[in-house]
Amino acid sequence: MPMLSLSRYLPAGLILTLGLGVTLTTTGWVGRWERLSRQSEFHKQTHNLTTALQRTTNRYNDLLLSISDLYYATANQVNDRVFSRFVQRTVGTYPGIQALEWAPLVSHEERGVYEQWLQDATRQAHISITERDRAGNLTTAAVRDSYVPVTFLEPWQTNEVALGYDLASDQTRRVALERARDTGEIAATGRLQLVQETVEDQYSFLVFAPVYRQPARTPEVRRKQLQGYILGVFRVVDVVEKSLTNLNYDIDFYIFDQTARPEDQLLGFYDAQTQKVTTQLDLPHSHRPGIKTLCSPETDCTQQIQLGQREWRIVFLRSGRLSPPWGTLAALLIGLLITATVLIYFSRWQSELERTRELSDLKLRLFSMASHELRTPLSVITISAQSLGANRGSLTLQQQASAIDRIQLAAKRMGRLVSDILTLTRAEAGKLEFTPEIVMLDSFCQQLFSQIQLKSGQTILLEGAAANTQAYIDKKLLQSILINLLSNASKYSQANSQIRVVITEEAKRLRFQVIDQGIGIPADAHGQIFEAFYRGQNVGEVQGTGLGLAVVKTCVDLHSGYLTVESGPEQGACISVILPWVE
Repeated sequence: MPMLSLSRYLPAGLILTLGLGVTLTTTGWVGRWERLSRQSEFHKQTHNLTTALQRTTNRYNDLLLSISDLYYATANQVNDRVFSRFVQRTVGTYPGIQALEWAPLVSHEERGVYEQWLQDATRQAHISITERDRAGNLTTAAVRDSYVPVTFLEPWQTNEVALGYDLASDQTRRVALERARDTGEIAATGRLQLVQETVEDQYSFLVFAPVYRQPARTPEVRRKQLQGYILGVFRVVDVVEKSLTNLNYDIDFYIFDQTARPEDQLLGFYDAQTQKVTTQLDLPHSHRPGIKTLCSPETDCTQQIQLGQREWRIVFLRSGRLSPPWGTLAALLIGLLITATVLIYFSRWQSELERTRELSDLKLRLFSMASHELRTPLSVITISAQSLGANRGSLTLQQQASAIDRIQLAAKRMGRLVSDILTLTRAEAGKLEFTPEIVMLDSFCQQLFSQIQLKSGQTILLEGAAANTQAYIDKKLLQSILINLLSNASKYSQANSQIRVVITEEAKRLRFQVIDQGIGIPADAHGQIFEAFYRGQNVGEVQGTGLGLAVVKTCVDLHSGYLTVESGPEQGACISVILPWVE
């Protein structure tokens, strides 16, 4: 039995294993492809964002260089009106620029002359070279060897407070000034607070382009030839937001100044949902650097841009939730569906194969049984007929009647056996039809009782409130049901016993109970007695084929009914047939 079960379920197990294996493998490949596609798209978008920022800062650098060319072209003869006229259109065209300014180099000896000129030019008698004190307030600049005061600026409005401010008085600005002076190239500051800024924690930066009286190639010569600086004033917020106006990606990012000290590196955080830059440090945990994102060796989440000899690092984060991996889920569901379909198809095919095998085995057993069971009544009929034919003249009337009775009984037995075989084979082939009609139960049962071969002294009693009613049922199938049940009741009961047929109505159903006083049915056989050829172990020498109750169950199933068994050894049996009842 274990080997049989294993051989039965092994093919289904192989199909299930193979299907799940292929499904999981395919799902893995689709998931990897989908993940790589997302990473590639993420990398492409971050590259576009980085390129947009780098393009913007490069454009600002070019603008500063073009303004410095004005000084070289005019031999450094530029006044405030010329400067304003030259840069005014640039400031209006590029809203990311906070201001453009000119800051000359002024020695301490020239300070008095410069301040007098500045007062005359602005008509402000109190104006001078200024710096910030420790409290952050503007005050007159301390004595130094040289100064780099803001002299020309555009736009004037909102920026006039910066006029005369000594850029070299601040350490952050001075570092960038000296780098630009010594290298002869554009240099940017780290983050700082503008003199004219009114919003706290609004980070800005300056970009300086040095202007020399004469071309110089070494730092020493450049220091001597330095005339001043063209500088651009920029807010981080303006630069980033204006650069990304046309790029609506669902990607957040941090901007860090790698050249600055660690505590001064953060320049801002860009929120893709609001498309705004903030400098607050108490950001949600999901937005902090280092969280798990779409980063991988194939798609780096960090990009670099260069600005005025400084290096900015951009750390990108996926904003919000990732969309479900629909391709992976679809591959998994399709694979499982195909596997289930193949498995169901194979199971049905296997069931049909087993059914065909069972039918073949049943037919073989039917034919074997029929050849064996029919031989006895045929022999009785043959011998009795030969005896009548050969000894008709010498047999008494009683002997002739006895021979005819044996022939009739053997013929009935053959007829019942052939009828049972035909019923089962037609049912197995799907050819047994269900044709209900109106039947008067009382007269139908009484006529049927006369066909039962009873033992000496046995009687059949019809009982029940529904015995005198009519029902819409299949007459032939009900006849097969009751004949087989009554024949078994008579066969397995003693002589002079009573067999009861009780017909009752319950919830629009008819219950036919056949109750005998025979040898009973063991409890362990209740689930098998309706199988073809099965006979209980307590039947002894009572002859039978094991087909009667199988025929009963087949006919009951066609009626959409069911059977119940109440019995025990030597306690008689009560087999109930419950059929739908339509008056």
